[in-house]
Amino acid sequence: MSGRAEFMAVLRDVVEDYFGWREACLGGAADPGGPGFPGGPDAGALVRELSKRLARESTPWPSPLYLAHMTGDTPPAVALAYLCALLYNPNNVAEESSPVTTELEREVGEDLCRLVGYDPATGWAHLASGGHAASYEAVWIARNLRALPLAAAADPAARDLVAGIPRVSLANLPVPRILDLLDALAARGVRPARRGGGTLLFARNAHQTWRKCADLLGVAAEEVETDEHHRMDLRDLRRRVVDLVGRGRPVVAVVATVGSTGEGSVDDLAGVIRLREWCERRYGASFYVHADAAFGGYYRSLCLGDEPPQEEILKPHVREAFAALPLADSVTVDPHKTGCVPYPAGGLALRDRRASAVVATRSGYFREATPAGHYTLEGARPGAAAAAVWAAHRLIGLHARGYGRLLGGCLDTARRLHRRFPAPGGLVSAYDPDLTIVNLAGGQKVVGRALAALRADGRLWVSANGPAVRLCVMKELDPPRLDHVCRLLREAARACGPPVPGSTPR
Repeated sequence: MSGRAEFMAVLRDVVEDYFGWREACLGGAADPGGPGFPGGPDAGALVRELSKRLARESTPWPSPLYLAHMTGDTPPAVALAYLCALLYNPNNVAEESSPVTTELEREVGEDLCRLVGYDPATGWAHLASGGHAASYEAVWIARNLRALPLAAAADPAARDLVAGIPRVSLANLPVPRILDLLDALAARGVRPARRGGGTLLFARNAHQTWRKCADLLGVAAEEVETDEHHRMDLRDLRRRVVDLVGRGRPVVAVVATVGSTGEGSVDDLAGVIRLREWCERRYGASFYVHADAAFGGYYRSLCLGDEPPQEEILKPHVREAFAALPLADSVTVDPHKTGCVPYPAGGLALRDRRASAVVATRSGYFREATPAGHYTLEGARPGAAAAAVWAAHRLIGLHARGYGRLLGGCLDTARRLHRRFPAPGGLVSAYDPDLTIVNLAGGQKVVGRALAALRADGRLWVSANGPAVRLCVMKELDPPRLDHVCRLLREAARACGPPVPGSTPR
């Protein structure tokens, strides 16, 4: 049976099960609105019209020549798993409204913990609508943790728990000590009034999420300089941290990017962890570390598995960052980027599940004592996303022979693209990518004209990153297709005239 025929056969089974379930829910009565197709006789024409339009006008994600954004091809079986669960409309806010997909999300959460190196027995991970929601939740947790020691010191029922600790140290107490304090407060039934404030630190080229997040949560934001490799400058980070700690100003969190969306660069996470350890020894002060691996998290599968890993394809400093990932307090991972699943599917993993208690809320209309929605930013999450991620993880595999094989091929393609555009030339790859984003520089005018020429031609899809053409490699390209991509890019560059001197960004 061909892949298409098998897809149609499984789809028919899915639809039969769905209508059987509807009939059981209705006690065997006919569906209101029409026999067998709720919505009346016009429903078929409406949906067919939508389907034709989607098939005619949708962005060509599956094409090997689509290099514009971080959206890859979704395996048909994963799309079917999403559709299968979508028909039942489960809401993973609580198990009573999603008995099947809540269990799938628990399994996915354990998968994500293992992917980033956390112990599923003590860590916790869940899905969100994307990196934005996951990142907001991480900083929400970090902000509330940072505020807890000072709030305890101001509460008569709790101040003895932090007696003898200088206020400067209370402002930046190590996260494990804050979690122990949280346990002690819970044992007393005390919830001190928390105050916001503090500073969030992230690299200048970090995702726009972090600027929005700081504004939304009412914390200050400082952008750390980047080096010539588009990675966070640790000297500048150290200067800023020392200044804040010395003034007794709370450091809400330091965000290290593991795969920037502009350049695919990976910050020196191991260096950030070492800086935190140095601060603890030198000043008795610390800070929360969040790793934004929304794009890069699945690349850690290259380092996992019973078979010999394929981590040698990664740059040494990228391997070091992945080795340090288990030491971050939280990690953002987006399955809908390199996890090959449909939107919306972001993810947040916590090293210590106790941290989620600082954002917990309560509601009286759930039968469960602790539904998942009490501990997440979003009060509604589609169970269909959990079904898709669960299916993708099991079909592909979170190890070197699964996702590692797919992403290793993308890395190889990105490196080949980089080597095909050396200086000088109309378009130049001046930065050897850490992951699978290649930037071809040439100046704003040249790049703008090249992008326009490619859009008009319609044979290759790319995007822009300032004065550069950005290529997001989401699938491996064989030599003929790689040659074809390079030829189209050079044709577009030649149509724009010679490069502008001095226009290559660092």
